[in-house]
Amino acid sequence: MAFWVGDDFDLQPFPPHTTSTIPLLFADISSRYRPLRSQRSDTMTDWGPVFVAVVLFVLFTPGLLFQLPGRSRLIEFGNFQTSGASILVHSILYFAVICILLLGIQVHMYIGS
Repeated sequence: MAFWVGDDFDLQPFPPHTTSTIPLLFADISSRYRPLRSQRSDTMTDWGPVFVAVVLFVLFTPGLLFQLPGRSRLIEFGNFQTSGASILVHSILYFAVICILLLGIQVHMYIGS
């Protein structure tokens, strides 16, 4: 079945009489039954994962606060340099800590009306 994007950016069945819109084909038609934006209830948004990801990205940037492994030592602080090995180590640390915080502890911050 063909769909087109309506004025509220919700998928509507493609009207056969209009030719100005380009039909979009979707395998999953469950989004067709979403309520329009005016009918949606106001829900609070969970900003916990976004906040945790941004803070951890800054903390685990190689060379900003620390670098593991360093160029001349095992760990160096604030040298503003990086290497391929430190990028690999920091990305593994980032992945491990973000999985613990988001999946294990389930950090949530609800912001909204």
